[in-house]
Amino acid sequence: MGGQDAILHIDFSKGPFERVQTLFKDLLNSDDDEDFATEPLRKNVRLISASAVEGTQKAQAIFELDVTKSLCNKAGNLHGGAACTLLDILTSMPLNIIATPGHLDAGNVSRTITMSYLRPVPAGTTVRVECDIVAAGRNTANLQGTIKTLDGKVCVTCVHDKVAFSTKPKSKL
Repeated sequence: MGGQDAILHIDFSKGPFERVQTLFKDLLNSDDDEDFATEPLRKNVRLISASAVEGTQKAQAIFELDVTKSLCNKAGNLHGGAACTLLDILTSMPLNIIATPGHLDAGNVSRTITMSYLRPVPAGTTVRVECDIVAAGRNTANLQGTIKTLDGKVCVTCVHDKVAFSTKPKSKL
C-alpha cells in the first residue's frame, strides 16, 4: 500500500500521531520510485507531533525538515518549487486526523496553493514545518503551512485549498 491508497485504509481507532505516522510511512514506503517527491521526504523529513482540537475540524501536524543541497537552488537556499512540493504533501497530512468513516476518508486533490517566500532557508538548516487545518467541510478543506527556523522565524507560508473525497455516497432528496 502506498501513496494516496493509504488514506483509504485509515485505522479510525488510532490517535492523531499514529494516523499521520501511518500515512507518512505508507507514502514513504511506496513502490513508486518514479515519484519525484518521495525521496526528499524519505531522507529529510521527520514527524514531530500531531494533534486535534476535540469537537472541531481543527488539527495540526508538525514536521522537521533538514534542508539539504539537493533541495536548494543555485544560490544555496531552499528552492521555491521544493518548498511548494513539500508543503503540498505535508499540509494534507492533518486531514487524516479528522477523517471519520464516510467523511474525508477517500483521498483529496489540490485545488489551489498560494505560496509566500519571506526569507531564504540556506542548505544545512533544520526547519520546522507546521501544517494546520483552517477549515474543513464536506467536500473542501482550507489548510495552512508554515516553514520556520527552529528559533521561530517564518521563512515560507502557504494557503492550500483541497477537494476532499468521502466513501459515503451523498443522499439525494
